[in-house]
Amino acid sequence: MKKLLSLAALLVLIAFIFGCASAPEPAPEPEKPRGEIKVEPRVYPPKTIEHKTSALGGEPPEWVFFEADELEDTNKYKDYYVFKFDQAGQDLEGVKAWTRSFVAATEVARMVSTRVMNKFAGAMVGDRDMVETYMEEVAKVMALAEYAGARKAGDFWVHQQTYKDDGKPDKKQYRYWMLYTVPRDQIDAAIERALEGENAKNKPKTEEEQAARDRVRELFSEGF
Repeated sequence: MKKLLSLAALLVLIAFIFGCASAPEPAPEPEKPRGEIKVEPRVYPPKTIEHKTSALGGEPPEWVFFEADELEDTNKYKDYYVFKFDQAGQDLEGVKAWTRSFVAATEVARMVSTRVMNKFAGAMVGDRDMVETYMEEVAKVMALAEYAGARKAGDFWVHQQTYKDDGKPDKKQYRYWMLYTVPRDQIDAAIERALEGENAKNKPKTEEEQAARDRVRELFSEGF
């Protein structure tokens, strides 16, 4: 009986060994993605505590929520170029003091000059090196220009609670916006005069340079 049991145990052991040897290898674990998984940070926008017309139950004007170029696409401002200025501070009177020292003619001219160069840089890729100095001089002229048609179209302030990246309250601040408009034809004419004046002052040295300047004028023919 003992011999039979020993023989049976031996057969079981042999079957186990051959079973392990013939068993298929386990499938490889799926490869883990390389690099860290990026988690987009949560954004905690400022919360409005009060604003210019909240005491009277009023609502902020629509222009506060739009960029200048978006306002220019609306029917209300289709004949104007729009310029928005803003300032932030801890004290409302301090922010309002900025508005009293604000020189609209200077700031509008500065923004016109910046927009002229931005449009030039964004569009004139192939000819940029050939006419970059030309446009820099035009931008300088625009920065010193005066626009009699510049008008203040509105102003608005809000008192806000800002938040840190973890959602905890940070600081309270006032923001003050001013909206100015200038008739399109006034600025378009000023740009045309500046382009023509610089062309006459510093004549192009080659036909290719003249052709590049002509393309600049065409670029600005429908505004900036």
